[in-house]
Amino acid sequence: MTINLKQNKNILLITLRSDIGGGSKHLNSVFENLKDDFSFFIASPVDEPFGIKWLNELKDKFFQLPHRRFSLIHFFRLIGYVRKNKIRVVHAHGKGAGIYARLLKLFLPSLKIIFTWHGFHIETYNSLSKQIYILIEKTLSMLTDLFINVSESERVPCLAIKIYDEKKSVVIYNGIKDEFKPVDKITLRKKLNLPEDKFIVMNISRFDKTKNVKAFVEIASMLKSHNEIFFVLAGDGEEKKEIVNMIEHREMKNILLPGFVNNPVEYLQAADVYLSTSLSEGLPYTLLESLMCALPIVASDVRGNNEVVQNNVNGFLFDLRNRSQASQKIIEIKSESDNYKKLSDNARKIFLDKFTEQKMIFKLKEVYEKYLL
Repeated sequence: MTINLKQNKNILLITLRSDIGGGSKHLNSVFENLKDDFSFFIASPVDEPFGIKWLNELKDKFFQLPHRRFSLIHFFRLIGYVRKNKIRVVHAHGKGAGIYARLLKLFLPSLKIIFTWHGFHIETYNSLSKQIYILIEKTLSMLTDLFINVSESERVPCLAIKIYDEKKSVVIYNGIKDEFKPVDKITLRKKLNLPEDKFIVMNISRFDKTKNVKAFVEIASMLKSHNEIFFVLAGDGEEKKEIVNMIEHREMKNILLPGFVNNPVEYLQAADVYLSTSLSEGLPYTLLESLMCALPIVASDVRGNNEVVQNNVNGFLFDLRNRSQASQKIIEIKSESDNYKKLSDNARKIFLDKFTEQKMIFKLKEVYEKYLL
């Protein structure tokens, strides 16, 4: 008789995003690296690129959920799906997925529930919304076996406002596969239609309130007179029209919007500096990819960013209330070649020391094994 070693290792991964983004990328990394060790099921929307991929690969082990929306109909169907497939552990990624996962435990109390935020962004809420959200999370905490924070700086406010007890949480840094390959920057810039002779400042992100890309445009506008510095803002999102209007209104010729890019590592390797203007982060994948590509970083001094960037080690942090700090740091990095090399070398070293995919996967495997006992 053949014994299936994974038959008692059924784990459901839940996310309400399967498009391009850090959370989706993280879940896919977990799935790809541990699918030989555990029997994974995935519940997510059917979006490009990851949702389509998971549906095609998993077939009956895939459960479709609506994009970024809670549905009672889908929830009650999910209860039956979890029961039918004898799921033992549910790992939710993101706030919306966390609602589905924790409510499942009300109906299936033997489930072990693991929840990863991928960004505890309460700074963007008004006072009333913040209080309501904190109350919801404190209540759902009773239905959560383990909280995973992707950075220490994300965990600190959770403990401070007593969303959970410290013993119910662990920090596992996001990690990414090392795709760095030495390239000729000029050749790569020709391929991507980027200026060959400029000092390029890069940002790749969603155009939304939290990512705060309007501040990126403002900093680029401050440096319009520096003809040797050029800005590239890659991505798309709800604020795209406002961003385009800002650029046109300010008559900016020093910035390019290539739109969504499916080869972010190439764009990062073609750049000279990465600039993040986020209001808050969990542990941003684009900063980790920048480290991987040995790219110095100038970043807003906010949670998540300040756990990746160390001042004058691999880049600089700036106060969002004083954006001229960022423009000055960009000028300094460009003009000081010896310091640039130091920042670049340190970026790569910090990536290898802390943020590789192997380190993240090893720790997650330990967590899954513990909760499957």
